[in-house]
Amino acid sequence: MVHTYSAKKTKEYFDTLAEGYFSAYAPRDEVFLQLILPAYQKKHRGKIVALDFGCGGGGLLLKMLNLGIEAKGIEKHGELFSLAQGRLEKAGFDRKNIIQGSIEALDDLPKNSFDFVVVMGVFQYLSPLQKKQLYKKIHRILKPGGHMVGTYQNALFDLFTFNKYTIDFFDQKVFKALKFDRLMGKNITDDLKSLITHPDKPDYSPKIARDNIYVETTNPLTIADELLQHNFMILQKYFYSFFPLPRLLEGKHKDKVEKFKKQFEVKRSTEWYGHFMANAFVVDCVKK
Repeated sequence: MVHTYSAKKTKEYFDTLAEGYFSAYAPRDEVFLQLILPAYQKKHRGKIVALDFGCGGGGLLLKMLNLGIEAKGIEKHGELFSLAQGRLEKAGFDRKNIIQGSIEALDDLPKNSFDFVVVMGVFQYLSPLQKKQLYKKIHRILKPGGHMVGTYQNALFDLFTFNKYTIDFFDQKVFKALKFDRLMGKNITDDLKSLITHPDKPDYSPKIARDNIYVETTNPLTIADELLQHNFMILQKYFYSFFPLPRLLEGKHKDKVEKFKKQFEVKRSTEWYGHFMANAFVVDCVKK
């Protein structure tokens, strides 16, 4: 089931899962910390000023502060905001480093003031209008040549799952996008289901965002064009959250799958396999 955007439902969903948004290891954060940031530091000496928009429980923000980066965070959801403030304070940092607010809060920040704006786990939960607004506001606050580092849900991964998400991909990204359903009729989706053994799996879960709220998936083959429309030039894509087998087979080969996945996280994040085998990807792009 593909949900329509609802700000209320999105807020409720993240507030209920607040405690889960602070982990010791997050692949998307490590891509930034191990690959993107060091490459930038080799070319640019001196202080780095960064903003973590949608900082969640404050995990990445805290790591940046510990590295000596002049970093601030913005978080919309009340539970996550309070959680992040408490963790920063406990670590000895000023709780004012986190601002409670949404896209509009960016208007209060100075123009051309940040080297990095990091946007982890945000774009896929925005309406199309909000997404355009966020691109524009981030562009304004970045320094000339500043970096936006953002994550996206990989649409092509759905082709690799052979389940209900595969059906959604064809229904939304192919049939409706190309108006093929008008030619063939709505039964074309049922015809597709007949080719897949488990078209209604996995079962509903309150912890899976796509089962509960609007989540936009993005084609990694076209993301460069999307960013260019908003005056950003892509430098690199980094895939993360790899699954070498369709997820319905994971339980059967759990130990071997986990061993294999560790080879890909961060170290092999730029290889072509990620276009299909990774659930998400990080984009590093610069302001034009």
